[in-house]
Parts: sequence; structure tokens; C-alpha cells
Amino acid sequence: MILIEYFLKFGFNLLDYSDLLFIGGNNGPYHDPETPVRIKGHSLITFSKCFELTNEKIYFKKAKKLAQYLISDKARTHGHSFHHRFKDGKDQCNGLIGQAWTFEALACATSFLDNPKYSVAAEEVFFQHKFNSKFGLWYRLDIDGEILSIDSTFNHQLWFAACAMLLITPKKDEIRERVYRFMECLPQNLSFLDNGLIYHPIERNINQRQYSLQSIFTFLSKQKNLWNQNNKEYRKKMIHKSVGYHQFNMYAFGMLKESLPDHPFWQSTRFKQSVNFLLSDEFKYGILDNVYGFPYNPPGFEVPCALSMLTDISDEELVEISSWWVNEQFRRCYNSETEMMDRNTEDPMTHTARVYELTRLPTSLLKKIKVNINSIR
Repeated sequence: MILIEYFLKFGFNLLDYSDLLFIGGNNGPYHDPETPVRIKGHSLITFSKCFELTNEKIYFKKAKKLAQYLISDKARTHGHSFHHRFKDGKDQCNGLIGQAWTFEALACATSFLDNPKYSVAAEEVFFQHKFNSKFGLWYRLDIDGEILSIDSTFNHQLWFAACAMLLITPKKDEIRERVYRFMECLPQNLSFLDNGLIYHPIERNINQRQYSLQSIFTFLSKQKNLWNQNNKEYRKKMIHKSVGYHQFNMYAFGMLKESLPDHPFWQSTRFKQSVNFLLSDEFKYGILDNVYGFPYNPPGFEVPCALSMLTDISDEELVEISSWWVNEQFRRCYNSETEMMDRNTEDPMTHTARVYELTRLPTSLLKKIKVNINSIR
């Protein structure tokens, strides 16, 4: 079978799995209990694509119902950010990334349903997020309206910018200005390793609190031995995590490039290295046993889409490369009994919903990539 047939099978089965899948997942290896907002957003995009491909009204009705949910009080319980998770000690908005996923879904709803009210709702949330123009970074906004710290995870900032640019609203130009400033500050906020790998956290000091010189010296003296002991271990852990998120970052960069195709960042040497890293054996073998890879951030979907948006390689070559990634994803995670992507993952509900990411792969390629069912255990 070809990939587009499996995608439609996923969409059809999601209709039957609605009661199960829409109770919320647990954000993979992080084990954070989530509300249904994320999965409903992802599934909205899947259903809209299924309707485009089949013209079957059941998908249209389901997508519209999900879009209405996302702009309801159930998704924004206090009228501020979208409610994504509930776990003691963590924000309930899931940083910027939770908001980005809902922006993405509502942008799709505006286009699919030809109604600007969905993007307008997302725009309202966007502008409630405080923006630091000096650093080109956004602060987190919790569901009760409390402004939290700047989100220090790079992929959160990137996805927030990329998905905000998808919104077609009256304040589109103002959104663009902030996103453009975000991109202007990338040289200070984005860390690349020599091989092109994007480093997971923002290393720049974004804590603006003022301390006395004496308090700084006291703190540093207390932390010096601990830092020397743990630095190598922490760095190794972050590099492992960075590999699992690299294609997730590149997928978002692909969306952002489609919105701002003429920005000079795309021609920078470091960015081109990060694209080339996707094609390297070092990346391929580094992600095989990475908990943040196939079981969570599905490279079988994200690598093909990222390459289609960020490179000029031929369709023939892209099909060949994509076939390996897609089939490896299926081999590890596809369940022939449930016909879902729910094997070998800590979060089967969310992992299955992430088939939505295939919607950014051109339909012509979805029709050319073959899935070898015989390789699936």
C-alpha cells in the first residue's frame, strides 16, 4: 500500500477512536497528564486533509466540531491561554509549545471552514503573550493570565513563531513584526553544534534579575564544584535530547520558511548545516534508540516533510529518502490490529494523533511512498 492509503485509514479509524483518543494523552516520556486540547487540534488537521482527499462530509463535520471546541470555554477555561496540561509544579499552558499547536489547528480551521473567527481567537491569545523585543523571545502565559518567565526551550519559541505566522487576521502585520524580530535574534538565541545539530535549550542568559556583585561571587563559589561535576553529564543528556528534537525543529523551520521565504537566515551557513545534518548517517543512527525520536517525535513523518519544505532535492530522491524514514516509523510503531501508531510508545494516544504532521507532505509524494507491510512486526 502507498502512504496516502494508510493516512486515510488513520483518519477513518480516528473517527471510531474519538472517545478514547480525545481524553488527552500524557506528553510521551514526560508523563504530564494532558487535557484533550492538543489531540483535538492535531486531529482537526487530519480530518481536514481527509475531507480534502475524499470529500466525505463526516470529516468536515468532525473538523468543524473540533474547531468549535478549541475556541470554547472548555479549551480556554479562564479566557487566557489554552489549557493543555495539569501537573503539580508545571504551568498549565505547556509553555509556548502548547499554544503553538492550537494556533496551528485554528489556522487550519480558518482556511478549511472559511471563517476568520478561529484565527482571531488564536490572535487574541498570541497578543496576551508578553514579548521581549530586546531578546526576541516570548514569555509563557498561564491559563489564569499570569505572566511567567521567558520560555527557555528553543523549539517552543520556534514553533510559537512558526504557527503564529499561519494566522490570517487583522493584526497579521503586527504578528509578522514580532516574528521577524525573533528571527533577527536567532544568532544570539540559537545554538548549533559543529555538525549542525540544534542544541535543545537556549543558552543565552535570559534572566533579567539584578544581583549585587558580591551575591554573584557567593553563588558562583557554591556552584563551581557542582557544575564541574555535572557539566559533562548534563551536556551529554542535552545532546541526546537535541538529536531527538532536531527534525521537530526543522519541521517548524520549514513552516516558517514558507511564511518568510526571503529572510536571509535561510542562506546562512549554520542553517544549511542543520538541514544537511538531517541527511547524515550520524543523525540517522543517533536517533534510532532515542526516546525522543520514533516513540515520541516521529521522524518518519517529520524528516520527509522538513526536507520537502527546506531542500530542492528531486521528488525521486525525496521519495527514496522518505521511504526509509516512513517504513522505519511504521516498523517500530504501527499496530496492524488497531491500525494505529500505538506500538512502542509511552503515549499511544498522542503518538497516533501526530499522523497529522503528514499533511504538510505534498499529496503527490503521499501517493508515491510505499509502505512495506511485510517489514512490520
